[in-house]
Amino acid sequence: MIPVIKRVIVIIVLVSFRTNAGAQVVLIQNVIDKMERHQNFSYQFINKRKDFSTDTSIQHKKEVYMKAAHDSAFGYLFKLETAYKTEKFVRTDVYNGSNLIYLFPEDNSYEVQNVRPSALFGTLLQNLYWIKGFVEKSPSKLVEAGDTTIDGISNMHLVVTTFDTVIGNEHLYTLKHLFIERQSGLPSLLITKSRNKNFGDAVSEYYDENRYTDYQFDQANVNASTFAKPAAYRLRSEKSAPAALLKPGTVAPDWTLTTADGKKLSLAQLKGKVVLLDFYFIGCLPCMNTIAPLNNLYKKYKNENILIASVTGRDGKKAVSAFKKQYSIKYTGFVDAVEVIKSYHVNDFPTFYFIDKEGKIAEVFTGYGDGFEGKVAGIIDRLINK
Repeated sequence: MIPVIKRVIVIIVLVSFRTNAGAQVVLIQNVIDKMERHQNFSYQFINKRKDFSTDTSIQHKKEVYMKAAHDSAFGYLFKLETAYKTEKFVRTDVYNGSNLIYLFPEDNSYEVQNVRPSALFGTLLQNLYWIKGFVEKSPSKLVEAGDTTIDGISNMHLVVTTFDTVIGNEHLYTLKHLFIERQSGLPSLLITKSRNKNFGDAVSEYYDENRYTDYQFDQANVNASTFAKPAAYRLRSEKSAPAALLKPGTVAPDWTLTTADGKKLSLAQLKGKVVLLDFYFIGCLPCMNTIAPLNNLYKKYKNENILIASVTGRDGKKAVSAFKKQYSIKYTGFVDAVEVIKSYHVNDFPTFYFIDKEGKIAEVFTGYGDGFEGKVAGIIDRLINK
């Protein structure tokens, strides 16, 4: 019978495992066994990620696991601590055998979430099981490169090719590099490098690095209380709910914003024009999906009395300029929009506000879905001809 956490990982990645895939699979299984033979274990790691911009996000993480043989969801209790070093965000995910709880230390609040397999997505064990399953299915996709020295310690270097093709003149691929210390037999580094066309014709470069340290096993101070909600934390739902989006007919709050190339523009200056505000941030996948259709709409309406503008409160001028260049974005991009995001009550991304020629909210909706381009074009046509 497959242990519970293994069945969970299988559900997440939808991989059919096969046996006897070779010595490399045995090697990865040995790494997993070194961790899972203990009653509890923990480790720390630093995650560095560069996805759709020139910026690199950095997270410091600590993960703690304790076996729970009778737990039907995971087979473990766990505590996943995350602290972003590039943003003011800290969160701890705790599973206590009954509930999955998100803890927010900045205000001592918590949320109770539905228990779901994806709670372990991105963890070291999930990555190891994913690699093992993939290699069992496609053993030729893994090669053992030469040993690599990391921090003075010799490491085995395994390279897994999960995607590799040429489209036009572009070499597109996804590679996973797993480094395992020769001495300890434990992972020290996992790097994912990807070059793909996921959003139109632009090539996306993706880099994700996890550097693992400070493995601890069978710690005497790890027990059920480790995975309990702190008594001082209060339920986040007790706080006031986010303000609703502004309703059609409301006078649009005025703003003065700066474009990525340093030009200032106010909403008051745009009276008599139709304005589409696209609230987004770089790396938000639904936001990325809107780039191609918004570019199409820009080309369609560039000679009309309309401004299509993207608005971000998170990304700086340098990142937005590079992002605009990489994806050949034609419409206007504004930065430093934190206060505008608040005044327009934006809580989800992307959010789209349509402002008519009189400066009033005409339409508003959130998210990206099928028929997005046609839906937006219909609203614009109505407002231009109003």
